[in-house]
Amino acid sequence: MTLPAILGGGMRTHFEPDQVARICAMLFSTAAEGLVVVDKKGVIQLRNPRLAELFGYGEGELLGQPIEMLIPEDLRRSHEIHRSAYDKRPVERPMGAGLELLGRRKDGSLFPVEVSLNHFVVDDERYVMALVTDVTRRRRIEKELQRVNAELEARVEARTAELRHAQEELRQALDAEKELNALKSRFVSMASHEFRTPLSTIMSSTDLIARYAQGAPESEKMDRHIQRIRTKVRELTAMLNEFLSLEKLEQGMMRCDPHEIDLVHLCIELIEDLRALAKPGQAIHYDHQGQERLVRLDRQMLSNVLNNLLGNAIKYSPEDKRIDLETAIADGKLTITVKDQGMGIPVEDQHHLFERFFRASNAFTVQGTGLGLNLVRRYLDLMGGTIGFESTPGQGSTFIAELPQNIPPHEDHPVDRG
Repeated sequence: MTLPAILGGGMRTHFEPDQVARICAMLFSTAAEGLVVVDKKGVIQLRNPRLAELFGYGEGELLGQPIEMLIPEDLRRSHEIHRSAYDKRPVERPMGAGLELLGRRKDGSLFPVEVSLNHFVVDDERYVMALVTDVTRRRRIEKELQRVNAELEARVEARTAELRHAQEELRQALDAEKELNALKSRFVSMASHEFRTPLSTIMSSTDLIARYAQGAPESEKMDRHIQRIRTKVRELTAMLNEFLSLEKLEQGMMRCDPHEIDLVHLCIELIEDLRALAKPGQAIHYDHQGQERLVRLDRQMLSNVLNNLLGNAIKYSPEDKRIDLETAIADGKLTITVKDQGMGIPVEDQHHLFERFFRASNAFTVQGTGLGLNLVRRYLDLMGGTIGFESTPGQGSTFIAELPQNIPPHEDHPVDRG
């Protein structure tokens, strides 16, 4: 049997027979994969240099040897059976499909291979050609990928377990916080209502004492103390109202209930009420711009906005300083400006100003809850308004609130604001 007979027999070509022989020999000898030809008895008839190199054999060592010498010893017998079966029904196919095949080198070491089989007939003799590929590197990469995938899966499982644990802890924390918030809400509501009764009694008794003390000796001294009691009761009442308002806002219990309001009358009434809180020499100057003075807004919310802004101006301004309130209605928009000549707000505190319970670093000597401006912003949000400010430490602050002149009535029934 000659190589051209195997590789070029019956092939139409423009090459001369000797050229075909040289080309076939070159292709066979330079193939990058191992090639081996065996007869029906499994005896090696041909092999290329690459096959000898893969299995560690020298020149001429494999020719005439059974193909089973290239197979692990424990598999040789089964291979003979499979080879005999293939010889009876030969087809072009990969060898050992779905299995991991191993080749045996001359030194006895094993290495993974892939084998493709094909058959042909020369001079009425059937031969089988096998293409043998060393897949050691591929198997190593596959095992490394399997190892990496297993590590990744283990990490994912561990991370998933951690996330589940964290989620459960978060759920428990949220449940605990909800329970704590509910307890806080009940306490704030109960405490605020319970404190109102004694405060009302104190204020009533103070009014009676002031009436009985008229004309009495040292009545001026008594009047000063009575006035201080009234001021502190008003401050406590205002604080309780702030806590109640915050609770209702956070619980979603407060909705905007707009009605027509004479803005100028409302501002004058509020200024009169606030005069009792003013420090000696402080004066609130009010100016309204424009002929239009009617607005359709929530009266209680608007009053709270004005009270908080003016109350802060009084608290954070020294004696004998002027406080300016200006309102203006134009183009369907209401603008409220409150300007004081107080201590101002430190620059580093200004971006926290509307947060709950926040007190500026220069305001801890002034009584307050840190809720006023937070409530102002929430009221304005409910009425579709906004608020901004300008402040220079030591030179005062200016707050500017803008909101629509008229807002449509809410379809729901108004909620009692306490």
